[in-house]
Amino acid sequence: MSNKIEVRNFSFFYGSFQALHDLNLDIQANQITALIGPSGCGKSTFLRSLNRMNDAIPGAHAKGEALLDGKNIYAPDVDVAELRQRIGMVFQRPNPFPQSVYDNVAFGPRVLGKPKKGDLDQLVTESLQNAALWEEVKDRLRDSALELNPGQQQRLCIARAIAIKPEVILMDEPCSALDPVATLSVEDLMRRLAETYTIVIVTHNMQQAARASHYTGFFWLGKLVEFNRTNELFGRPKDPLTESYISGRRG
Repeated sequence: MSNKIEVRNFSFFYGSFQALHDLNLDIQANQITALIGPSGCGKSTFLRSLNRMNDAIPGAHAKGEALLDGKNIYAPDVDVAELRQRIGMVFQRPNPFPQSVYDNVAFGPRVLGKPKKGDLDQLVTESLQNAALWEEVKDRLRDSALELNPGQQQRLCIARAIAIKPEVILMDEPCSALDPVATLSVEDLMRRLAETYTIVIVTHNMQQAARASHYTGFFWLGKLVEFNRTNELFGRPKDPLTESYISGRRG
């Protein structure tokens, strides 16, 4: 398999505070990569650095490289708006816009000025189908997205993310606000989406990482302690700190 993202000697700073230390890892195309570790260990900082969402924070800056298809996303000539189209984001809590279901999914394509009306209808339908939501909302497209239940809202946010045709989808604890049934639904959806997209997910739920991901990275105090195939990392961790964390003795 090919690498979609290659991270080389990557560090990240909030002003003088170093949040990430010299990270090196490869994120393979069409695989689900999970990032685990205790709160404050740098998982979400790293995730947001992959589409430069941290850029808006005063004093935030990176060192090293994060290569998307071989091109450093922190190079001076990178169009950040285009980068965020290629690398979409789904947040911790469902955040549908206070608009209709249809308008939520159509928002990104409209901003990009791409599809005509008929094409937009098809794109909305396909995005909702790909997010495993179409059958539940096909008769409610003009209803407010805020009327959907939390699990449906999160899948709507996934549909909104994939409507702009990204290559990578970043998910920051996408199931933390969901019940167990909705969580399993989103995990099943992630596995289907990985056939088309590269997915990177931050999760505090180690069972979720073990169930849903192909690769797992364990973060501790801003450092990547261990990165491996998920079954290897959970079954035969190489670092004692990893073993202590996944067994519940640390963290």
